[in-house]
This record gives sequence, structure tokens and C-alpha cells, in this order.
Amino acid sequence: MISFVLIAAVALMGVALAGIITDRHFVVIMLAVELMFIASSILLVYFFSYGASPDASAVPMIISIWSVAAVEVITLITFYVYMKARGFDFDVTKLSKLKW
Repeated sequence: MISFVLIAAVALMGVALAGIITDRHFVVIMLAVELMFIASSILLVYFFSYGASPDASAVPMIISIWSVAAVEVITLITFYVYMKARGFDFDVTKLSKLKW
């Protein structure tokens, strides 16, 4: 039987994929990537706890997942503040300086 956690993670992945495909705004794409990371983290914890006897070895894994997610958010905020201060456009098609 499929668990609600599995359905929620797949739904999050679908929303994130739709966000990446449909929008070209830098912040939306970064948030969609963050949603993909959260969905994969939920699935990782779900499958890790699927065993018969979960033990304390899951705690370092969860702490590392949260720390990587925190670093991603800090990086996103840093890029956003830098780009806003410099007056860059947030359309990803206009960010490349190597266009023909």
C-alpha cells in the first residue's frame, strides 16, 4: 500500500518540475530546485525508516539534510540580494553574457 508520505513527496516533485518548466524567473527556479531537494529528503527519510528497527543512525543523516537545505537558502538569498542591488534582470534567458 502506498503511504501518504510517498504521495506527498511525488506531488512536491511534480510541483517543482512544473515550476522549472513553466517559469523563467531565477527565484522561482531556485525555489523549485529547493522543493525537489525537500521531496528527495522526504523520500530518503521515508525509505530509511521503512526497515523493521530504525535506530539512532538516522539523526546524522537528517541533520546533514537540514544543513544542506539551510546552505541552499542562504545562497539563494545572497544571490537575490546581490542581483537586486546590481539591477540585474531575474529572467534566466537574460542572465547569460555569452549569448550570440
